[in-house]
Amino acid sequence: MQEVIIYVFLLALFEFYESSWQRGATFKEIVANIYAKYRQGLFVFFFAHPSFIYALYLGIKFDLTNFWFMSLLFMKFLDISYKLVLVKKIEENSLHEAVPIPLETPVPLWMSYLNVFLYPLLLFLAFANS
Repeated sequence: MQEVIIYVFLLALFEFYESSWQRGATFKEIVANIYAKYRQGLFVFFFAHPSFIYALYLGIKFDLTNFWFMSLLFMKFLDISYKLVLVKKIEENSLHEAVPIPLETPVPLWMSYLNVFLYPLLLFLAFANS
């Protein structure tokens, strides 16, 4: 059980890191931070999402195939995919096609860190049900 808590805590730290480089007061600032990370290079962008890589590692190591773990992977995959769509739309100068809300919409601080609680909880449930 102690190992599981360590794995979950480590995922929370990775999620905290991801949230810290993405956060902004408005959705426009968040998109700008994502684009700035992408401009540093595609590999930098992917390695700026260590929780996805870590979750894949844990899934392979512990053969996690239950609903909770697959939900975690699916949401992480959608998250990264949507960010890549945003980057592509920025480069095409058609960001409005991919963003359903005004860019000046304020984003509360708690919303930026929601993933720090959600994904570790899903990982804990995955371990508890394996």
